[in-house]
Amino acid sequence: MESRLTSLFASLFFSVPTAALIWLGVNKELAFWGGFLSSHYLLGSILIFAAIAFVLPRLFPSILGAVWRGVLRIERWWGW
Repeated sequence: MESRLTSLFASLFFSVPTAALIWLGVNKELAFWGGFLSSHYLLGSILIFAAIAFVLPRLFPSILGAVWRGVLRIERWWGW
């Protein structure tokens, strides 16, 4: 249990900026179309990342890497 909590806190160092950048990127695109996501979506994504890190501590870095690869693909597609 102690190792899971340690990995959870360590993962927050990477998952919080990831969630924030995704939220900002989506809001940037939605602002172009006249929409906006509330901060509840940001908090929800941080909680989802924390739950994944707690339940799957060894798989979490791979999941986070896949998220970043997806962000980069979308970034190229949107032309940022």
